Amino acid sequence: MTEGKHHLGDFLPTEELERFMTRATAIQKGQNPGPYIPETSNAISPDNIGFKMLQKAGWKEGSGLGASGSGIVQPIDRGMVKPGTAGLGAAKPDEPLPGDNEFDIYRKRMMLAYKFRPNPMKNPRRAYY
Repeated sequence: MTEGKHHLGDFLPTEELERFMTRATAIQKGQNPGPYIPETSNAISPDNIGFKMLQKAGWKEGSGLGASGSGIVQPIDRGMVKPGTAGLGAAKPDEPLPGDNEFDIYRKRMMLAYKFRPNPMKNPRRAYY
């Protein structure tokens, strides 16, 4: 019999699971867990054309932009969106809410694990949620 990971929850990294469960527990207790900061950042990968163009212009990862290197270091975030104007798909269905029961937390944990599922054929993936 083959061995390996067979359940979707097995693909969720431990750090991400702990972060999710900490948030879910705090929300269930009525506490404010603060903003969710995912493990992945907005940084572009080294094989990205923009990354290569920046390197050709003399930029080094971790330094600021500009001739003197004193510009911004972090990637630009999309910023805050006014309530009611976010549009279709802006809701985060995998975010724990105060009224969630045990099944809802489990379902949202599996939605999070879906992002980390294996991709052996290297097909491009869409963000479904």
